[in-house]
Amino acid sequence: MNRINYPEIKRFVRETLGCSCPEQVFDKIEYLNAGSGIWERKINVGDRLLVYILTMNEKSDIRDVINTALKQGIEERDTTGLNRFRLVLVSSCPEEMCGSAEQAFKSSKYTDEKAYLHIISERDVGMF
Repeated sequence: MNRINYPEIKRFVRETLGCSCPEQVFDKIEYLNAGSGIWERKINVGDRLLVYILTMNEKSDIRDVINTALKQGIEERDTTGLNRFRLVLVSSCPEEMCGSAEQAFKSSKYTDEKAYLHIISERDVGMF
């Protein structure tokens, strides 16, 4: 059984994603790996923040992936009473997908003011 590195998840959420959640929300962190749905990893921080982490490759249809993830993530956020949703796309070349990913995110009918997109490199994910 793998042990979850909660301090590393907190560091990832705070430093990599730039979340300014109050300290007390980090008292409860739920982490799931490879579950049902589009996400590969899912983090719930303090029943306030929902994070989906997906690995992208050059063959991924970025518009479809973003729309599917936003639809599922925002629906889950809203039905479970969380405040924010962060979609994290992990790539070996994040700078190459940045423009198309941001355009797909902004033009999606599923996004709202409480949803955020992050495009990061594989080395930024951390060890959790």
